[in-house]
Amino acid sequence: MLACNLSNRNGIGVEINQEWIDIYHKICKIESVQPQRIIKGDSREILHNLSEDPSFKVDFILTDVPFWKMDTIEKSKGTYKKVGEESKGVYSDKSKLTRFIPNSQDSQQKKHDWELLIKKTFSECFKLLKPGRYCAVFIGNMYTEGRYHLLNADIARILSQIGYILKGEIIWYDVNKKLHLYGINYSWIPSIVHQFIMVFRKERIEKLTQEEKDKIKAKNFQMTEKG
Repeated sequence: MLACNLSNRNGIGVEINQEWIDIYHKICKIESVQPQRIIKGDSREILHNLSEDPSFKVDFILTDVPFWKMDTIEKSKGTYKKVGEESKGVYSDKSKLTRFIPNSQDSQQKKHDWELLIKKTFSECFKLLKPGRYCAVFIGNMYTEGRYHLLNADIARILSQIGYILKGEIIWYDVNKKLHLYGINYSWIPSIVHQFIMVFRKERIEKLTQEEKDKIKAKNFQMTEKG
């Protein structure tokens, strides 16, 4: 939503947790920017309601999806220390984001249930997205129960089944993440410090007319001038 202000766009946010909405409004106040429209609720229901209006369409979708059960499962119980220092105790218990997640006590969500959630949500998104427009999805892979899960591949597969065309990916290295030695002396476990931005497109059924092409060029030029 903040990026919408910076790029002179009108945005609509959907968020299930009121605390995140409050944080957004607090930041807008600090930065002296006009808040964009935020709708509180389950995205599956909100998007379905929006699609009831056939004239309501969007130009771009950007979302950070739940990484399956990454923010609810217990993390490493190992201790951490620096060379020459005493151990400082357990490194981590659960994600700091757990408190933002409804029903976070349920850490046993099955992979199949997560995939159904993704399919339902992005099917509703597909109805709202204009032909020829893009959808960008933030997703990170995860290691749990002795196995590495390629959630980015799962997202690509599910959205392709809906009708989206995968156009590319951007790898985002998170400098706030620290490298750790997991399973040392016993097994090799990767330290995941990156996420993927998967870029999809809803293709046009019909080709653009020259008039439509000219309008797009004029609009892009106008936005560039404003920037």
